[in-house]
Amino acid sequence: MTGTEDLAKPKGRYHHGDLRNALLRATETLVADKGADAVSLREVSRVAGVSHGAPAHHFNNKTGLMLAFAQEGWSRMIAAIGEGIGTDSPDNGPELLETVGKAYVAFAMANPGQFDVMFRRDLYDTQDDGYVGAGENAWVFLSETIQRCIDEGFADPEDAETYTVIAWSMVHGLAALWNSGRVKSRFDRLDAARLNAAANARLVDLMFGRNSKH
Repeated sequence: MTGTEDLAKPKGRYHHGDLRNALLRATETLVADKGADAVSLREVSRVAGVSHGAPAHHFNNKTGLMLAFAQEGWSRMIAAIGEGIGTDSPDNGPELLETVGKAYVAFAMANPGQFDVMFRRDLYDTQDDGYVGAGENAWVFLSETIQRCIDEGFADPEDAETYTVIAWSMVHGLAALWNSGRVKSRFDRLDAARLNAAANARLVDLMFGRNSKH
């Protein structure tokens, strides 16, 4: 658990453009320590070491702050997936799906608080154009990956929607179960990275046959 005491110490004046990120990082700390429901603009300003009016200036209210935090989460996840693709250099659709799945789960495991907020429909307006667009980018990325598998002959076109839902359900379910502690409590010696890689490899095997890297 990250201590809020050190982060709460004054950090001096922020240069233009840095304050917004500092407030989001303070939000991240509070969500990790106390949960999203405990976040307030006053607490965020305290942790960031800035004036009480700073969060309201940038985000208006808690709803705006949490919306920005969720949108940032989607952007960070897409970036993490891009980095995973650069590292794995997948050669075909199934390999790409395996990489995307691993990156999705790895991001969720590394950022459990932000990942949770990304799917909390009670914290902000889920019809906000920015939020809808950020989430849509992730959905399009997945659906286009499944479409590539179809275009390359690994699956039939009529299976597109089913395979997209199956893939998302597995990675999201694995991430949520791991972050809840339920998986770890059942299997004490499980390694998160190894489980993530094995689960995604096996999913691709089951969906498309043994056409992925292992």
